[in-house]
Amino acid sequence: MSKPFVVVAAIDPGPSSALVLDRAIALAAADPHGELHVLEVAEPQVPVAVYPGLVPPPESIGIDAEALAKRCRARLDAFHEARPFQSLPHVHVHTSVGLPADEVVWLAAHLDADLVVVGTHGRRGLKRLLLGSVSEKVVRLAGCPVVVVREKGHEAAWRVPEIEPVCPECAQLRAATAGKELWCERHKVRHARAHVYHAGDRSSVPPPAWDPSGGGG
Repeated sequence: MSKPFVVVAAIDPGPSSALVLDRAIALAAADPHGELHVLEVAEPQVPVAVYPGLVPPPESIGIDAEALAKRCRARLDAFHEARPFQSLPHVHVHTSVGLPADEVVWLAAHLDADLVVVGTHGRRGLKRLLLGSVSEKVVRLAGCPVVVVREKGHEAAWRVPEIEPVCPECAQLRAATAGKELWCERHKVRHARAHVYHAGDRSSVPPPAWDPSGGGG
């Protein structure tokens, strides 16, 4: 008998778990010997190291294995409805108590998993520092490939704009001066050009950021 293609899906109680489950089901179902193991981890209020060997059962911290199984069943039904001719993978539900990333990596190693699927909320800055990054740690520690699933419409409060929309005054000035002036009076202070480079005669070539549609401001 061929070794099953083992996929471990790490989920949490949040709405993003449906996306993780859908991706994990599709990946496991793509292999005729696919096997899906769904894991939900509860973090104890008191670090396990304080009371070694006295780890409370998952249900005492709020994990309901039966509810988890129902969630998996619902996603399987949705997958089967969309792809009625594709076989479904065997699904096993696991619950655990501990540090989520450590528990995910341990289960993947214990099952000799071929793939791990985790979600990420796109937290950055202080929130990422305080809450940590389970997906990042799993990627670093897992001994098999890891698929990180992220929602397109993740919570707006977690977004950090990397490129601000162009300032209308800056765009107008760039267009009027053919790129010779990049910043309006309000933004000149923030974008002072500290260096001037001379590499041949480039006087006729506008700076690469002159396009009014580019970022700035």
